This record gives sequence, structure tokens and C-alpha cells, in this order.
Amino acid sequence: MRTRLLITVTVLLTLGAGGVQAQEDAEQYVGIDAICGADALQLTTAEVTLDDKQAQALDAVLLGMVTQPADPEQGLSTVAAQPPAPGAVVLVESPSGRYFRSIGVTDVATCETLEPTTPFAIGSHTKMFVAAVVYQLQEEGLLSTSDLVSAYLPDQISLFPRSKDATIDQLLTHTAGLPDFTAGDNPSSLGQRWHDPASGALGEAYTPERLIAETATLQDDEGQPAWVAGDQGTDSWAYANIGFDMLGMIIEQVTGQPWEEAVQERVLEPLGLDDTVLVPGVAPAELGLPSSYFVSPFTVDTSGWNYSQADAAGSAVSTAEDLAAFVRAHYSGKLFKDPATLEAALAPAAPWFESFSDDYTYLHGGFDKKGFLGHGGGTPGFVSDAGYDPERDMTIVVWSSAEESYGGDGVIHVAHALGLTPSMDEIDSEIFSESEDADELDDADEAEVPDDAEEASA
Repeated sequence: MRTRLLITVTVLLTLGAGGVQAQEDAEQYVGIDAICGADALQLTTAEVTLDDKQAQALDAVLLGMVTQPADPEQGLSTVAAQPPAPGAVVLVESPSGRYFRSIGVTDVATCETLEPTTPFAIGSHTKMFVAAVVYQLQEEGLLSTSDLVSAYLPDQISLFPRSKDATIDQLLTHTAGLPDFTAGDNPSSLGQRWHDPASGALGEAYTPERLIAETATLQDDEGQPAWVAGDQGTDSWAYANIGFDMLGMIIEQVTGQPWEEAVQERVLEPLGLDDTVLVPGVAPAELGLPSSYFVSPFTVDTSGWNYSQADAAGSAVSTAEDLAAFVRAHYSGKLFKDPATLEAALAPAAPWFESFSDDYTYLHGGFDKKGFLGHGGGTPGFVSDAGYDPERDMTIVVWSSAEESYGGDGVIHVAHALGLTPSMDEIDSEIFSESEDADELDDADEAEVPDDAEEASA
């Protein structure tokens, strides 16, 4: 669900303040070795065939994900600094070899070793499954992404006046102007109530209708979108989980079956993703999930989270290997009959948005992060990142078991360690520099417009 850059560039808008705050709070954080001892820092290997230099670089990434450095500048990021997690996994698959290791523990009470094959809540990676089904239905002539949402959900979309003319395409691209129930500071929002243990919010069961109704009450809050669907202003993009919950409801209308069944039949079964499950409520113990937490020092266990609060926006559980197989297949076009369908899915969502760049942008139900195509995922206890680079035929999956931890930017951290991309800090600096340059040009243009011309244009 929530995808820190994790998945969303929303985080890029607050990285400066977030990094400072993380450093100010650093004293309260502890690495897993401070709780479970040095044995918790032992790497567990499923397979490593990359050369020693590459493997050592990735070992350092894993170590950095679960330890608290004495100097914040020695962490994986100085701008987007994150606390350590109790456990983390990195999977890399490429023509030159494979790396599949884990570090840390499944639970801070038992200190049991975390295995690389352990399943985890993948959050917003679920959006890629939903987007794939939407495009398949378009290929079959059962809907068009240019259709108005109101043709399918007139009562639901009418609750959002600025989004009344939104299209399916705009739901896929987060350009419908919808608010988000995990964003903002409203104490009644689900995202805020999660962090109040007395509220019991983590375990509450939700229906899509309830999610939509509660989200509608947030639409005029500060920090929520105030622009109209279809607006192409420089700030007109906002990550909205509720848009994908609506897509799940549209899939149900078009197919006559629950969206979970459509995903199962159209995506999971054809790709043989036997370890991927769509969870309707609280995850049952037999799924074998590790314990999950909000943040170090891991005093709040979030394992009782109710996945119905995500629905089609993020209610899946998977493994690193299943998720890698999916992003490789999805972004190779294996789920589509027409190559033009993949081209449509890869079209940039909002080229006008000031915090996107040519090679770091949202697509249609996924991200392009420096050539790695995928998404990120966040829940109240896990963050993850996955991407497939078609040019290198390389797949990366990273996850960690605390809501606030480094797993959300994992693809870039791993790719940078392998010498393939700039660091997360460099990407952040590059995007903000471009944005500031654009602002300066706009200011200069405005300064050159004569008063009478301004009046005429007005």
C-alpha cells in the first residue's frame, strides 16, 4: 500500500525534512544485533553465483539494512535515511549470476533466523497484478482505459467532485485527483489511526465501499490533491490507493467475478506463482509470515494487520522469487497478446509532474526507476521494491520487515552497489535540481512579460 519512494515519488517531495528527522531520531533506533546479538548479522544463503566483488557489495547492502550506523552518513542514504529493520532479503537475477541472501530474524522475541524464501506482504506490488488484468480486459474489448469511471462506479466517483470525469487511465496513473487514506495528518484517517494502538485500527475489517466513503471525507484536507482530474499542472500527480480499489470493483463488474479470482486465473496461475496469495483479512499463521513492526526498536508488532484495508491496492503476500518471476514476465509482455498493450502500460503517467524525470517516473501501474520497471510495496509492517531491467535482463527484489526501513528504495540501493545506477541521494539531488531549474525559467519568463501583456492574457 504505502510506498515510500518505496513506491511513490511523494516521498521525494519530503526527503529533505525526512532525512533530517531520521537523523534527529537516530538515537532511539537500534540494529537487530543490539537485540538478538551478533549472530543476527550472519547472512543466510539460498544461492550466490555472482562474482565475489558483486556479492560482497550486496552483502554490505543487507548489513546496512539491519544495523544502526554510529554515523548516519555511513548508512545507505543520507537524505532518505531510514531506521534498521529486524530482517531483510535481497534477490538479484541476471545473465552473469544470481544472488539470494537474507539477514536478521523473523521475530525479535525468538531471534529465529530469517530465511531468503520467507513470504512477506508485498503491498502495492499488487497494483501491477490489477493493472495487468485491466489491460487484458481492454485487449478483449470488455473495457477501454479511456472509459469514464462513472460508467462503472457512478455512485462512488460522485463522492469526489474534482474526479467526477476521471477515466480508468487516470486511475492507473494516479492522475485522477483522488485523495489517499494513508496520506496527510487527519487523525481520523486510516493511516494515522494505525499508529494509535488504542484505536484498534490495524485489525479492523473493511469493504471497498467503506474505504471509498472514508477516503471521500479526507479530500479537502491540507496536503490532499486540490486539482481536477486531467489537470496537467506541475503538481498534478498524487499517489492514491483508492483508485486501485476502484479498479478492483471495475474488474468485478466487467468479469462478473471477484477481482481476486480474476487475478488468480489471469496472472498467478498462468505464471505458476504458487507462493503468491491474495489475503482477504488478517494473514493466517499457515502462510508463514515473519513478525512485522512499525519501526526500530520494534516495540509494536503489526502482524495483526487486516489486509482488507488495502483490497486491490495492496493485499497480496508473496516471496522474493515469485515477485521476481512476475515483474520479469509482466514487463516482458508475456501476459498480453498485443505488443502495443505493453507499450501503453509503459507510457509515462504524468510527464508534466515536477518531481519526475525522463528515467525516473511513474508509468501505468508501475515505476521506471533508472531503467528498472516495477513497483514498490509498503504495509504497516513491510516495505519492498522490485524491478526488471529489460536491457540488462536483470531482476532485483528487496524487502525488509519494518514499515520504516530501507527496503522501499531497495532496487536503487542494490543497483547502485552493483555500479549500475546513481545512488538514491544522487537521484534525489538530480530531480530537485531539475525542478529548481524549471522554476527559475518560469520566474524569468514571468519577469519578461510586460504588464499590458499579462492583462491581455488574463
